[in-house]
Amino acid sequence: MWFIAGFAAIIAGLIMLVRQGGALLNARRTGVLVSKSYGAARIERAADPERFERFLRQRRKGLAAPAIAILAGAGWLAWNFLALAAQG
Repeated sequence: MWFIAGFAAIIAGLIMLVRQGGALLNARRTGVLVSKSYGAARIERAADPERFERFLRQRRKGLAAPAIAILAGAGWLAWNFLALAAQG
């Protein structure tokens, strides 16, 4: 029954990865990054390249947490399946 937590962690990590990764890819493609803060400021690559790259680096760093969640969920799931196999 504990293996459900592994599935949930993998699904949550994938959802976060798609949301963050989609915004990152869209910003790279269009050259416009929309801030997630109140008021949703637009940062354009052509107008302010240093600020755009800084915010893009922060978005890339934000992809680490979903990747860790996916890996932790996969590890938890594998551990539980191995425990089930060892019992029966």
